[in-house]
Amino acid sequence: MLHCWRKVTQRTEASPVHQSSDQPQTIALINQKGGVGKTTSTVNLGAALAQCGHKTLLIDLDAQAHLTLHLGIDAGQLDQTVYNLMTDDEINADDVIQSVNNMLDVLPAHVNLAGVETELAPLMVTGTAQRVLKNKLETLAQGGKRPYDYVLIDCPPSLGLLTINALTLARHIIVPMQAHFLALQGLSQLLETVQLVNRSFNPDLLVTGIALCMHENQTLLAQEVMADLRSFIESAADDDVPWRHAKVLEPAVRRNIKLAECPSFGKTIFDYEPQCRGAEDYRQLAQSLIDAVHRIDNPGLQKSPPQIKIVTQSPPLPASQKVGTV
Repeated sequence: MLHCWRKVTQRTEASPVHQSSDQPQTIALINQKGGVGKTTSTVNLGAALAQCGHKTLLIDLDAQAHLTLHLGIDAGQLDQTVYNLMTDDEINADDVIQSVNNMLDVLPAHVNLAGVETELAPLMVTGTAQRVLKNKLETLAQGGKRPYDYVLIDCPPSLGLLTINALTLARHIIVPMQAHFLALQGLSQLLETVQLVNRSFNPDLLVTGIALCMHENQTLLAQEVMADLRSFIESAADDDVPWRHAKVLEPAVRRNIKLAECPSFGKTIFDYEPQCRGAEDYRQLAQSLIDAVHRIDNPGLQKSPPQIKIVTQSPPLPASQKVGTV
């Protein structure tokens, strides 16, 4: 199934990886195919990280603004969104960031984000357009007013300029996907784009993990796809490609109706139904993400970070700090 990926691998000595300890771990969740659980995973992994004590920022880079809506925020009631951040030199990140709770913030999106590529088109020749988000968020990596441990980016379901901005900013990539044949084939183009950004704008960019969503492990197709996926990843371990360190993160997130219901209430799964199997899967997946990032950025250390302990509810915001709800 993965024969189309082979053409982008090159057999060379793997390059070293580097990560400054004073920077937030910036992770892009990306898949050009829609409906694979990307936004759900960004929201609930971010909520899991926040509930275990990691200050976390979620960035909504999708003009559909589904992550923003998932968190109960009505972008139409906001003065500034990520569109303004990327197109107005006078706007900085602190003007746009909204607090969800004491440990979780969000850079919200609005439908007008669809026009950002047209706005930034004149800057593409110089390479400035591809670095707008990175330049705007530099203070986050320098321990500014809002120091973060993790920054998670919900990328649009395309490989356009917004996605390039996310990959230029990010250190790690997580690919949410379903265990379907066509989903595997789409990864070929995605990995080619990742390799292009790695070589041109961001040499530290790595594919850290694959997160399986809406999973039905009992089907023969799912088992075959997972076996093929693991085989491909293992075969790239000695290649100088950005996915040489990738792992299939455990557990696969099982199909769960509660995960589909909670966005309509503007809640994460931990606030909506913290004891359901969807919450349990994302709780464990967050630990796998922490472990994977730790393994890559601390190759000389054998000890894993402490196991996460998540409370069942986020600390509420004072009423004066709450944003508009849908």
